[in-house]
Amino acid sequence: MSNGIIKTCPSCGNDLVISELSCKNCGVKISGSFDMRGLSELSNADWEFVKRFLLAEGSITKMQEEYRETYRVIKNKLDNINRQLGGKTMEKVSMENLSSTNHNSMVIQHLQTRIVECGGESLMPVLKGEPVPFRLSSGKDGLESDGLRGVVLKWEIFDAIVKKAISLGGKMYRGDSAAQNGARIGSDELSLDTIDGFISTEFYGAKVGDTTLRRSTYYSGILAWANIVVNHRSQGHGGFITVNTEFFN
Repeated sequence: MSNGIIKTCPSCGNDLVISELSCKNCGVKISGSFDMRGLSELSNADWEFVKRFLLAEGSITKMQEEYRETYRVIKNKLDNINRQLGGKTMEKVSMENLSSTNHNSMVIQHLQTRIVECGGESLMPVLKGEPVPFRLSSGKDGLESDGLRGVVLKWEIFDAIVKKAISLGGKMYRGDSAAQNGARIGSDELSLDTIDGFISTEFYGAKVGDTTLRRSTYYSGILAWANIVVNHRSQGHGGFITVNTEFFN
């Protein structure tokens, strides 16, 4: 078995270089000074982390469980390794970055504060399956997730959903299953008082009678992540959210 690459001199501590390569098959040897940058620059601990990340199939959730660390700790470790390999890390975000999109809305301010605290990205809890990654959009005008490619979940839509839910007494059905199954907007299954029915007509250009994408899963999940609402499973009439009392103002 080949030994791992020794990176520093055991005598003086200076960096070592590879000066000879040899072929195990024919015995040919090539002498020179070969670049050790890249993966070989990673420490043994970083190598072990990369190996475990690959075995976890790139799941940050599984890495959290294995290392018993927060999402932010695992993500910072990945960012550090990415930087060592010459990759780019995500732009640092602050409330000043979001000043142009700030509103006099408790919901929007709370969402922006939470995503800044998480470094611009986090995991959205779901009612079934693994949490879904989401991040600050490139235009800072909302959030986005790979689950809805090309769709920006805009700040004002989050605010409108909460206001609509409050107008309905603090409870609002998602309509996600109906939208997924091709129900028509305005039908009993997908009324204009469901999240998907409401936002599709108010913000996404749909009309009564159209079908629509299942976006409510993401809006309700992120609102629940921010502790603005509680996300509930179906109790016979479809899943729904309830607004936490501190946001009723």
